Amino acid sequence: MTDTKKTPRWKRIVSAVLRILLSLLCIGILAAVALGMLLTQSTATDTARPSDRQLLERFDQYMTNRLSDSLAGIATIEKIYWLDDHDTVAPEPDPEKFGTATDPKELAWLIEEAQPLLEGQSLSFSTDTKLFPGSQIVYYLDETILCITWKELHGGTCYVFSEVKVKHPSQIRRFLADDTYGSDKQYYGSDMARTVNAVTASNGDFYKFRSYGFVTYYGKVYRSDSWLDTCFVDTQGDLLLVPRGQLLNVQQAQAYVDEHDVRFSLAFGPILVKDGKNAVPDAYACGEIDGNYSRSALGQLDKLHYMLCVTSYEAPGRGTPKSRTFADVLIRKGCIHAYALDGGQTTLLMTNDQVINRTNYDSERTVSDIIYFATAVPSGG
Repeated sequence: MTDTKKTPRWKRIVSAVLRILLSLLCIGILAAVALGMLLTQSTATDTARPSDRQLLERFDQYMTNRLSDSLAGIATIEKIYWLDDHDTVAPEPDPEKFGTATDPKELAWLIEEAQPLLEGQSLSFSTDTKLFPGSQIVYYLDETILCITWKELHGGTCYVFSEVKVKHPSQIRRFLADDTYGSDKQYYGSDMARTVNAVTASNGDFYKFRSYGFVTYYGKVYRSDSWLDTCFVDTQGDLLLVPRGQLLNVQQAQAYVDEHDVRFSLAFGPILVKDGKNAVPDAYACGEIDGNYSRSALGQLDKLHYMLCVTSYEAPGRGTPKSRTFADVLIRKGCIHAYALDGGQTTLLMTNDQVINRTNYDSERTVSDIIYFATAVPSGG
C-alpha cells in the first residue's frame, strides 16, 4: 500500500507566496509595456483618447483575470469581462444556462442566484408575476448577465417584457446591417440576433427606412436631423434622452457625443418615460402615437438594468396601446427612462434564438439594425 501524505503546510505557504510574487512581476512588466504604449500614442492633452482608454481597460481586464487565476484557492478576486465595440460578434452564450418555466414561482432560485449580479437592485419580474395565458418564461443567467423574458396582459393587450441586468456597459449593444453605417442590405432581425450571439434582442430604429434623426455609431455622428427625440447610450450604459430641437446640426451633436462619451444613438421615439414620468408629447413626427400600432421600446430601470418591451396583436380580438398608455405600463414596471423604437411589422423581441412576440401578419420584416444584450464571458468559459 502506498503511503499518501498531505503536502506540508510550509510548502503550501511557500508555493502561494511564489505565485503571488510571479503575478506581481507579470503586472509590473505589463504595466511598463502599457505605460510605454500610452506615452507613445498620447498627445499633449491630459485626457486619454478613446483608443488609450480601451488599452487601459484591456490591461486592467487582463491583469485582474491573470491575478485571479494565480490566486485560485488562496484568495478570491472577481474577474473582469467586457466587450469591445468593434467586436462584431459577441461571445456565444452557454446553452446550458438558458431555461424555461411556466410558473414564476419556479424561479425563486434564479432570483436568489442572481443576487451578486443585481448588487442590491430589485427586479421588476417576481414570483408573483401573472403570465399571459398559455405563455412561458425564458431565462438566462451567468456571472455577467441575467435575462428574464415573459408575457403579461395589460388592458387587453399582450406585452412582452425582457428584463436584463448586465455586469458591464459594453453588454448593451447596437448592430447595423453588415456592421456598416449606410449599408443597403437589410436582414431579418432574428437572423442578425443569431449572427451576433444575442442573449436577447429587439428591433432598433430602422434608421435606413427614413432620412431624419441623429445616427451615432462607434461614437461618430453620421447623420444630423433635429425632427426626432434622440436616445443616446453612453459608455456607462445609461440612456441619455434628448428632446427634438435641442441639437440642431452635426457639429452640435458630435460635441454632445464627445462630451458625454456616447457609444451609439437611436433615432425614432418619442421619449416615452423620462425621470420616471410619462413624457409622451401631444404630437410627434413618426410612430402613430395615437393610433393602434404594434410598439417596441428600450427602457432603463437602474444602473446597467434594462427592459425591452414590445406589444402586438397577440390577445385575440384586442388592439394595441396608444403611446401614452404604453408609457404608463413601462412606468408601472419600474422604468425611469424609456424610448420608443420602430413598431408595426418591424416589432420584434427575441430570446435564446426564439421570436417571442407574435409579429404582424405572422411574418418578420427585414430591417437595418437591432438592439441586443450579450454575455461578456468568453466563449467556452
